[in-house]
Amino acid sequence: MKKTVIEIIREAENDLPLSDIYLLLIHALRKTKEFLFTYPHNVLSAHELAKWEDNKKRRMQGEPVSYITGEKEFYSLLFKVNYETLIPRPETELLVDEIIKREPESLLDIGTGAGNIAVSVKYHLANCSIVAIDINEGALKVAWENAERILGKHDIRFIQSDFFNNLSKEKFDIIISNPPYIMSKSIKKLQPEIRDYEPGQALDGGADGLDAYKVIINEGWKYLRSGGVEAIHELPLLILEIDPEILDGIRTILQDRRYRIEKIAKDHTGAERMIILSLLK
Repeated sequence: MKKTVIEIIREAENDLPLSDIYLLLIHALRKTKEFLFTYPHNVLSAHELAKWEDNKKRRMQGEPVSYITGEKEFYSLLFKVNYETLIPRPETELLVDEIIKREPESLLDIGTGAGNIAVSVKYHLANCSIVAIDINEGALKVAWENAERILGKHDIRFIQSDFFNNLSKEKFDIIISNPPYIMSKSIKKLQPEIRDYEPGQALDGGADGLDAYKVIINEGWKYLRSGGVEAIHELPLLILEIDPEILDGIRTILQDRRYRIEKIAKDHTGAERMIILSLLK
């Protein structure tokens, strides 16, 4: 049975958000959103219709749109994603904003996932030396592919490492991380599309949600340039994405450590989402 773009949209509106419908149609037809608007009476081929129906079925079963299409926009760049990587979130763009504003000469990205932070920074700060690490070899492969596709020739170094284990004694202006911060007991309460599809290793922060923060905060100072930079950029820094529920726990970790809290920033929903730590001098 033949169907047009507008017929597909009208039939699916009761089942899916309009934003999902457009993304899944774009993927099925390999066309742009502008094409869908310009040619609403375009008739789908048998192959396109079958692809659309498969996309719709998977989405209605709970699979995230980004895993169906294999891509997600982040910082106005289009990143490849798959089941090995966490889907980049808009709130993580706060961290990229902060890095670009500081103009570091070097950056360490811990738990790079799809490489969205490292690649976005490199896209805007071509002279920044970047090392991106992840324990997951599959995620690193995706990150490398994103760097190749978005940046072309680049010098980002992707290293498989469990936190700092496989790093040399190189030091950085900024260490950035969006570590797992969901308490283990809360994983089962997450939305099914997150709980059942996104990699648990990138979500589960342990009993108190702080497992990764303890390692990064306790060991990170060894990999930051000592003494700080006497300039408006205020380096070196440790920049971490956070969840409001673990902020008090992070403050406890920081007691008697080598940092001071420079800034806590909120995301577009008003939730504390980023903490910036500077080294005590």
